[in-house]
Amino acid sequence: MILEQCLSKARGWYYSGYGRALSKLRSTVIEGIFGQAKTYHGMSKARFRGLVKVEIQFLMTACALNLKKMARMLDVFEIKDRIANEFTDFVQAVKDVLWNLIKKEVVQVP
Repeated sequence: MILEQCLSKARGWYYSGYGRALSKLRSTVIEGIFGQAKTYHGMSKARFRGLVKVEIQFLMTACALNLKKMARMLDVFEIKDRIANEFTDFVQAVKDVLWNLIKKEVVQVP
């Protein structure tokens, strides 16, 4: 009974004008971001095992995508070049920290 009420309410929202607009927005914006994460940032497969480690991977990928989006919004060539040069060093440092964190978790877990 409750499930039917929730389902009918969700269908009402989905088929409303606002719901249709959101559906179009999702197909153009959100799916593109997920496709970019999957194609260019290794999100087609989880690199590590465990919910916490996969969550870290997802959050780092989301940070990278947001930084790229912010750089596009600024559209300043000097900042883009500086970010590109320094971002490589940052990514390497984050990888080192995560790798050490994962090693410690593997050692601590019996």
